[in-house]
Amino acid sequence: MSRRLTIHLLTGLALICCYAASYHALLQQRSNTKQTVQSNSGIWNLPPIALLALAGEFKGLMADYLTMEAGAQLGTQVIRKPEGGFQVVKKQYDWPNIHQLFVASQTLDPSFAQTYIVAQGWLPWDAHMVTETQKILQVAAKNRPWDWQPTHVRGFNTYYFLKQPGEAGKIFLEAAKTPNAPLFLTILGARLAQKGGETETAIVIMKSMLANKDPEEPGYTDMVDRLHALEGVLVIEQAIHKYKQTMGRKPSTLTELTGSSILPTLPPNPYNLDYCMDSAGIIYFDKPDCQTSVPGRASQ
Repeated sequence: MSRRLTIHLLTGLALICCYAASYHALLQQRSNTKQTVQSNSGIWNLPPIALLALAGEFKGLMADYLTMEAGAQLGTQVIRKPEGGFQVVKKQYDWPNIHQLFVASQTLDPSFAQTYIVAQGWLPWDAHMVTETQKILQVAAKNRPWDWQPTHVRGFNTYYFLKQPGEAGKIFLEAAKTPNAPLFLTILGARLAQKGGETETAIVIMKSMLANKDPEEPGYTDMVDRLHALEGVLVIEQAIHKYKQTMGRKPSTLTELTGSSILPTLPPNPYNLDYCMDSAGIIYFDKPDCQTSVPGRASQ
């Protein structure tokens, strides 16, 4: 028997033992509804470098196994009641160990999509491990340059969990650069970046994106209109800043701003709508009915 075949057989035997240990652990968990979910197989406690050495040519297979192990730890548990019938029991999770499973799986196969998908489905929501999830998504995005989803989800986490709309907008615009990314990422990213006070950043990113696009490509005109609208918003924001420096306060409406010599007329809006300013001083270019303040009419 060749040495190569021997190594393959031994590795396969090791994986079978891991699966058997996992199944045995699940049987133990079913027999005790109050037991905290913990790792009963020591394989995922090994350092990533050791896992890489152990996996050899079977890195992908072992990554699948580790992600499956993480999935086996999650969810609810159905048990048989002593008096008859069944009962659904909520498990108690050992989140650090479950997180380590995802990290180990991604170390073995950083392009494996299921790892970041399952991690995103649980860690930020139930474990409140947003920072850890963001790192997993960053690794996935780096190793899956064709996939816009990891960066898109990272933008969602930044907006929803971290409450950072400006930063989320920049991340969505980053996702929009991925080949075949949907157009809504550009629009959403520009909107959130501008809302978070990152108008100038959104303009720079959109210009760089347009430089690599064919004018005949679908959605190109929409991006150009969005860019011109953001440029108009930037002109108004800069005028408001100058007004505050001169008058000691911000204008209460855009009509008040245009009544000064700082900005006699508003820039054109490619959407043929009124620019408007809300009570927080945020400028909008795409609100047909801006009710929080008196809008100023954009020059056409």
